[in-house]
Order: sequence, then C-alpha cells, then structure tokens
Amino acid sequence: MLAGVATWLVHRETLYYGFDYDDYHFLRPYTLAEVLATFHGSWDLTGIEVKFYRPLTVVLYATRFKLFGLNAIAHHTVSLALFALAASLTAWLVYRLTARATAAAAAALLVVCHPSMPYSLVAWVTNQMHLAQTLTVLAALLWWHAVRARSMIWWLPLLSFGVAAFMIKEDGLMLLPVILTLHAITRRVSEPTLQSVPWAFVGLAGLLVLSLMVWRSNALGDLGGYGRPTGHAAWINFTKGLTGVFRLVPADRPWQAVASWFATLLPLVATVAWRWISRGARVCLLAGMAIAVLFNLPFVFVTKAEQMNLVGVGAAITLTGASVGMLDLAARARARQAITLAVAALLVAGLASFVAVARDITRDFEPFGPIVLSHDDIVRTWGPVPPELREYLALKREPGAAGRVSPNPLDELSQVTFGVYGRETSPNGVGYMWMSGPRAEIHLRATARSVTIPLRHPIESFREPTRARIDADGRLADDLALGTPEWRMSTLPLRPADVPRLSAMHRVRITIDHAWRPSEVIPGSTDGRVLALQIGELTIR
Repeated sequence: MLAGVATWLVHRETLYYGFDYDDYHFLRPYTLAEVLATFHGSWDLTGIEVKFYRPLTVVLYATRFKLFGLNAIAHHTVSLALFALAASLTAWLVYRLTARATAAAAAALLVVCHPSMPYSLVAWVTNQMHLAQTLTVLAALLWWHAVRARSMIWWLPLLSFGVAAFMIKEDGLMLLPVILTLHAITRRVSEPTLQSVPWAFVGLAGLLVLSLMVWRSNALGDLGGYGRPTGHAAWINFTKGLTGVFRLVPADRPWQAVASWFATLLPLVATVAWRWISRGARVCLLAGMAIAVLFNLPFVFVTKAEQMNLVGVGAAITLTGASVGMLDLAARARARQAITLAVAALLVAGLASFVAVARDITRDFEPFGPIVLSHDDIVRTWGPVPPELREYLALKREPGAAGRVSPNPLDELSQVTFGVYGRETSPNGVGYMWMSGPRAEIHLRATARSVTIPLRHPIESFREPTRARIDADGRLADDLALGTPEWRMSTLPLRPADVPRLSAMHRVRITIDHAWRPSEVIPGSTDGRVLALQIGELTIR
C-alpha cells in the first residue's frame, strides 16, 4: 500500500503523457513468426533500433499491444502498477535481509522517489522491458534468500531466472553473479554459519553465462549493440553510470544539489560508522553496492539514463542501509529521542529533495514539451510507423495544439493502418497505400458501425491472382478472389460488442498468401520494396 500510494503521489502525471520516441515503433501488431524469429535473431528487423537480443521483450510488446493497442493511458497505468510492484518487491527483499519493517518502508519510498526512476522505469512506455527485467531480478533474489540454506535442487530455478532476465535485456546476464556475491556478503556480514553456494551450482551458473553469451553472438552474427569501446571510454561509461545514480550529478535541476549531497554523504557517514551500525544496515549497504556495480558493468559499452533501472534499485537499497545505520547511531546516543527525531527529519528532507528532482525529470516526457516534440520529428521519418500516426505527430506541432490535441492518439484518430507504406496517388487521382507485406491491420474507432475497404490487386504487374481474407474483430468477415486489376469493395459490419474494452478500437486484418518484390518479378524494375495489395481510402460509418 505504501509503494502504491507513493507511486501515485509522485508519478501520477505520467498517466496522461502519451507515447514518446521508440514507443511508436514498438506499438504495433506482431505475427507469431515475427516473435519466434527474435529467439534466433535481432529484436528489430527494420534496422531502426540498435541490434540487440531481447526475445522476451518482444513477447511482452506483442502481448501488451494485443491487450491495449494504442490506448496510452492503459499502457501508463500498467507501468505505474508494475513500478509499485517493483518497489514492493525491493521492500520485501530488504525486509528479508534486515528483519526490520522500518527498513522495508524506507526501501519502498527510496525506490519510488529516486531520481533515476523516471527515465528508467516510470515515464517511458518502451521501458516496460526494464520493469519486466527488474521484477524478474527481484523475484530471483527473493527466491535465493528463501533457499539460501537449502540443498542444490532448490537452487536450480535460479538458472531459469538467469535465462529469463537475459532474454528480456542482455545486462540480465549479471543476475547469477549478483546472487553469488550477495550470498558471500550474507555469510560474511550477518550469517556466518550459512553454508556456501553449492559448487555444482557455481559451475552450472558459469557454464550458463558463457552459453548465453555464445548464443547471443551467434544469433546477432556479431557483437551487436553499440560496438567495442576503448579502455578509456569503457571506464568513463562505467564511472559515469555510478556517479550519475549514486551522486546525482551533474546537479543541474532545482533541488538536485541538495539531493546530491544527501545521496553522497549518507552512505559515506554510514560507512565511517561501520562498527556501530547493525548487521542489517551493513548487509543493505554492501548488497545495494554489489547490485549496482555488477549491473552497471555491461554499460561499459554505453551509459544512458534510461538504462539505470537496476543500478537505481541498488542505490536505493544502499541508501536504505545508510538510513537504518543512521537510526542505529541515534539509538546509541544519550539524547536518543531527540537525536532520533533529528535523523528522521534529515531523512525526510532528503527524501523530499529526491521527490522534487524526480518530478522535474519526469517533465522531460511532457507530450508537448520540447524534448518529446523533437523526438516526434524523428519518428515522422520512420517508414514502418503508420501514416496516420505520423500525421498525428505533425498535428501536435501546430500552434495551440497543447490545448486542443489529446496526448492519447486513441482520442484523435478514427483509423490507424499498420503494415503499409506512405500515402500515394494514382495517375487518375485515386489515393491509396501499398501493403508492405502479406498482412495489414486496420484499427478503427470504437463508434464505427461499418467500414468499406477498397482493395486492388495489380495483377498486370505481378501476373498471378491472389485471395484476400479479411477478419473483423477476430471473425472472418470477407473472402475475396482477386484476379483482375479493378478495385474491389469490401464492406464489413462492425459490432459494438466486439470492441476490446482496453484497446477500444475495432481491428480489421487483411491477409493474402504472399507478397511480391517488383525488382524480382517485373523485368527492368529497380523497386526493391515488398508489395502486396493497394488499400484505398476507407469509408467509415
């Protein structure tokens, strides 16, 4: 409840922030073949995104689009709910490490309020992959703590957690090393009689890590990602990630200087007072640092604020340990009650500075702010983005748009067509769009009662007939044999009861057996595009 209420109070504005940047590329329908292909290839075949191996992220993206479509509010609601859950799991882990409810409450609040979270976990829908990864990692750490004293068989599920974390995002490869490190810290600091990690598990974990690295290299055909940095660049990237999260520098936002001093000095003071703080505080300090440092290692290639999700969780756990340590010191003082109140007031003030900075950072994602509008200009150049969405982004640029255009495209668009190229006009003035493959999907406003779709098969060029199967809201609505070059009209009745409640748009799917590449079937053609049918201008009633 604490995590949920804090999330709502600090981040509720993000519900109405709409989509940004990569969201417009990943929010689309996926075929099963596309999803399965990512298990042995890059997560993006268009070349827009950097080449990475993230098949479970694509599974997540395909599932959420199936459920929520272009409903931005629904997507952001999921982000806030998952973020509150991540804060709760962090609190649970801290409670398991310290057996102190105060520490758990502090951990929940520090995760919610930490300034690294808006970019990495909360405000950007694309980073739901980071939420999935964070939840997987925290679930694995909780499982480790529950079975840390048990036999080898209980440790084996952690290997599956390691695979899942890696397949969501490659830095998940560090999960198993983190578990081994936390076990060593726990033995050293708080549970000296705890058994060591089973050697068979250590061997299996090492073999799995190496196997995943080889598998990724083979799937991508090379290193992928951002390429190999120089030694100096790698060190700069590594230290930049840690200082940015742990010291909150550069301190260039309102109240960030205060937050930076708080984040920097609190762990230092707790470290200096090491011998006088409790074992629970010590474990949190070391465990948080281990999580942050190890999950920061993969970012020697490049460091971005949006990647710091697990580093931020580690920083929050470190600050939790430092906060508990300060309360331990206060409890030892002669004027215990007065000093405890002073320490509590200091911690509340530091947390308030975190909130001020986090809320300011969140405004970077305001839908009509300069950062998002600059991203919109880039997205408008991406061919795979539906033309209607590109026109919507142009509409956001018009004077006064912030007062009359909804940041949720669901409220503005009567139709969105996926799987097509841009708009074209035939020599006789007929507007149309080419299907960019054998399948296209049209989303229509929920109030539509029927739609007429003009379809044309350019058999004069491709020289073979085809058949178009048209589904409306999951049911076969039309089946057309196309053996002539004339336009054919497919009129589909749409039933209000069939509109999915969350995505709130009818879905019409057009499928043919295969598409053609003009350069391969038309003598002398240099058109290398993949083309299928021509879709004319819809009539929606």
